Amino acid sequence: MQIHEAETNKCKKKLMFESNEFEQGIEFALANGCDGLQIRNTFGAAMDFRLFEKVANQIVFLSITGISPIHITNIEYIYSFQKLETLYSEEVDLPIDFKRFGALQNIGIVYNKNFQNLDKLKHLKSAVIRKFSGQDLRLFSNWESIKVLHIYQSKIESLQGIAELRYIDTLVLAHNRKLKDISSINQLNYVADLSFEKNSGLRDYSELANNQSVHGLFISELDNLEFIKSMESLTSFRFWNCKDGNLFPLLESPTLKKVCFTPNKKHYSHTMEQINRLITNTSIAQNSD
Repeated sequence: MQIHEAETNKCKKKLMFESNEFEQGIEFALANGCDGLQIRNTFGAAMDFRLFEKVANQIVFLSITGISPIHITNIEYIYSFQKLETLYSEEVDLPIDFKRFGALQNIGIVYNKNFQNLDKLKHLKSAVIRKFSGQDLRLFSNWESIKVLHIYQSKIESLQGIAELRYIDTLVLAHNRKLKDISSINQLNYVADLSFEKNSGLRDYSELANNQSVHGLFISELDNLEFIKSMESLTSFRFWNCKDGNLFPLLESPTLKKVCFTPNKKHYSHTMEQINRLITNTSIAQNSD
């Protein structure tokens, strides 16, 4: 067992233990006032979730890994955690009903078809979803309080459903090989940070032309930068690789203040230092006028 005193992962004192230490771990958490539990089932040991009742009033963070019904008795006692604010689950094959956690604000999950009522989390503030099997984001369209959303390694083809997320601040889309349609982003009112990383089916970002909502943008690989010059609110842009190497559209943006890319490739029209110097000089000239 390991205990982490520093405030991290939405809790102040987190206890980490294996499933074969389950009973001892619960007793230790009770005695030491732990408000977070991180449980791994490396050894396939049996666990009686009834013991969760002992610490139900103090736990706000729970992380569970590698757990299936064959390892669990009294699974319903997981809902004893009515103060639970953050739930992480990885390789968990349990019929978890997320709606029964009344205080839940943050989730980090590897999606499982047995999960229930994910669409009912109206007070959720942040979510990290891996291996989601849906073709779009309509399942999450009721997350009316969500501010941070990460979608990784999923089967989404479009971002349909995201327009209903009125308070979204940060959107990260990574390793979603089937993603091609990103037009729904233009229906959002404000996005502070938008990231596209290694979505192999997506190289054309022309849908972002004339976008009014995105302020910070990261794209790992793209064919060209033509769309940048007409993005009306963009202030920061980062990328890893631009196929055609023409960086002049960055200089035509009326709002862009900072650009970051690495390395400085031979076929690029400018280095990063040159681009930022020209942007700064243009801004100074405009302000002096």
